[in-house]
Amino acid sequence: MSTPLAQPKIFVWFLAAAGLFFARALLFSTWLSRAPEVQQSLSLNTAQMGLLVMLFPLGGLAGILFANALMDRFGSRKVGVGIFTLGAVSIGTLGFSLDQGVLAISAIAIFGMGLPMAIADFLGNFEGTAVDRVSKKSLFPAIHAAFGIGMLLAAGGASLAIDAGWSLSANYLLVAAIVGLIAVASSLKLPNREKPAARPKGEERKLSLAVWKEKRTLLIGVIGFSFIMAEISAGTWVPIALTSSGFSGSAAAIAFGVFWIVITIGRVGGGFLVEAIGRYPTILLSTLVTASGILVFMLVDFIALPFLGLVLWGLGMSLGFPLSVAAMSDDPEKAPFRINMIITVVYISSITVGPALGSVGELAGIYVAFGIPLALMVISAILSPVTKPLPKEEFSS
Repeated sequence: MSTPLAQPKIFVWFLAAAGLFFARALLFSTWLSRAPEVQQSLSLNTAQMGLLVMLFPLGGLAGILFANALMDRFGSRKVGVGIFTLGAVSIGTLGFSLDQGVLAISAIAIFGMGLPMAIADFLGNFEGTAVDRVSKKSLFPAIHAAFGIGMLLAAGGASLAIDAGWSLSANYLLVAAIVGLIAVASSLKLPNREKPAARPKGEERKLSLAVWKEKRTLLIGVIGFSFIMAEISAGTWVPIALTSSGFSGSAAAIAFGVFWIVITIGRVGGGFLVEAIGRYPTILLSTLVTASGILVFMLVDFIALPFLGLVLWGLGMSLGFPLSVAAMSDDPEKAPFRINMIITVVYISSITVGPALGSVGELAGIYVAFGIPLALMVISAILSPVTKPLPKEEFSS
């Protein structure tokens, strides 16, 4: 990526990057918050619903393949406007198809949401790390906090829409309009960069593949994968685990809300911790706190403190992935390819976490299955020194 022609003020740039995360969370959380009605509308059993939900990350894996090329050709502003327009149209279409009970169109719409949202994930992380590099303050955790805020607001909005008797199409169409407005306004405030010089034929693919062979990049990818696995494990299985232990559905829902509130608080204030002790110590501390939280939650039958476990789990996890992405962006020239790699890992994790924990949970119990993200946190603690800032002499020439 080349240098900006017209770099916005840091605060405006920060708000624009945060707006991309916020808009993506609104779309994602709104459609998932009404998932039970989606299942009922399409008359799907649990296994069929699982396959339908997988279309979102599958669309993401397809979309991330084109992220670098789109950014090089059109720039952040045009890409941001285009992908969020597609995402808004897709969730609007999904609402109408669900009201009519049309499975084929619904499936296409869900895939159509996942595809641009993966590119939006890449774009938000690329711009977020870029403004973080030029700022004297650590801004990237707070940019990621916008995603948590969007998740919470969308879940609350969906709950109000359900209580008010809104149809899926009405709820999804309103969110589509809000997402479109916020995302387009944010995208137009991103830097207006020069178009990079044309690379020799095949070099783009060569550079994209090369990062998958870099030891440091792969190890950071493992850390990022571990934190995403921990996040999705909690989002998917914590409510199920709590209800299986005798908690009410409302208590399980409150627990999930507490989890995301803690994550958001951790990200809002996380920049101060990074500035105080540095990136590597923060990631190491994050792995240890996350691991302790998962362990406390797993021991619910012995110490009965699941909410304490979730608070530690969410607090520790809040900074892990954002700082893993930041570690990928130390070298500005290779940052797009390395960030693309870790976002790809995110979508692979999204697809694998359900079957992995579900299979172990079926054999040994869901609380035992949480041993998977716990083990990954221990491994990540051991690997955490690789996230130390990359010396400038190791940057691309």
